[in-house]
Amino acid sequence: MTQPSSGQVFQYIVGTKRPRRATAGGVGVLLLLASIAFLLGFDVGLNAFGGGWILLALGIAGIAGIVGAGLGLTVGLLWLITLWWFVFPPLVGYLTGDWTGASRYVHPRMSAFAYGSARAELFGGLRYGVRLGLFFAVVPGSLAYAIGTTINWVRRRFLSHDT
Repeated sequence: MTQPSSGQVFQYIVGTKRPRRATAGGVGVLLLLASIAFLLGFDVGLNAFGGGWILLALGIAGIAGIVGAGLGLTVGLLWLITLWWFVFPPLVGYLTGDWTGASRYVHPRMSAFAYGSARAELFGGLRYGVRLGLFFAVVPGSLAYAIGTTINWVRRRFLSHDT
């Protein structure tokens, strides 16, 4: 087994242009559709702590690893998804004034604790979104990206031997 060159390491961190654009565009469309659905009153799965959003974000990281979108972009996108998840609902509640302590405008949390106002809920979502989002993007996101990269490496290795 050979050691990766500095160019290969750079490629894993930065990625290639087309997969970067496709991954960033896909996440942008996902967040836009989720925002529109939330504004229209649909349940986009925000209140179930984790659940679908965590699996979706980890899936995005794995796919980004498979296509070679770059670890830097992937970590940034996962952080953006998590930040949106914690900040968007309280921001909508704050801007519309349609906020109560037990509404759909609170950010996800594991306990029943709620803030006393829409403004406090928004700033709490920012605080938790930045902290937890960065941790989630770096640790599990990097692991999912590495798994995707490994899948891609194994796939290419076996495909090159078959021809």
